[in-house]
Amino acid sequence: MFAVANIVIQSAINSLGTMVIAASSAAFNIEIFAYDVLNSFSQACTTFMGQNYGAGQLKRCKKVLILCIIEDAIVTAGAIFLILLSGKILLSIFNNDPKVINTGYTRLIMVFSAYTFSMLYENLSGYLRGFGISLVPAVLTIIGVCGVRIFWIFVVFPLHKTFRVIMTAYPVSLSVTAVLIFVAVMIYRPSYNQH
Repeated sequence: MFAVANIVIQSAINSLGTMVIAASSAAFNIEIFAYDVLNSFSQACTTFMGQNYGAGQLKRCKKVLILCIIEDAIVTAGAIFLILLSGKILLSIFNNDPKVINTGYTRLIMVFSAYTFSMLYENLSGYLRGFGISLVPAVLTIIGVCGVRIFWIFVVFPLHKTFRVIMTAYPVSLSVTAVLIFVAVMIYRPSYNQH
């Protein structure tokens, strides 16, 4: 599903020409480093949640979630800060055209602005998965990330065909997903409902 959503977004980016394609490509190669940092904490959250749940330590499960979110926020913010600080230099490694660099930097800013939502939904999903609740976050992620992005490109983008509009799909889809996963956590409340 992510591949389908990414193909839809990439086709919209491709429709804006080679400069935008080059800028988006270069920025993606840089932003993935920050995402890997962010995602590593959700993977740790799943692992530690499962271990503590298996050991019957439900109080620790809540602490693990809070620690993962706090630590993820600090480390991801640091990674984002370093990338944005040196972003234009990093982008110039891929292409030294000022238009490509500025457009790529726009992508970095817009995608990173959504990382707070991404960090929350990734850790909350990890929390649910650690309790063995894996289908719910998977379905909600497909709806929130993939569904919203595809809808955005087919409905909103044709009204305003700009790179910024395409990139707005990221904060919109990630915030919707974060809300959906948060609601799921509130409904399931696995730290309270397990025996």
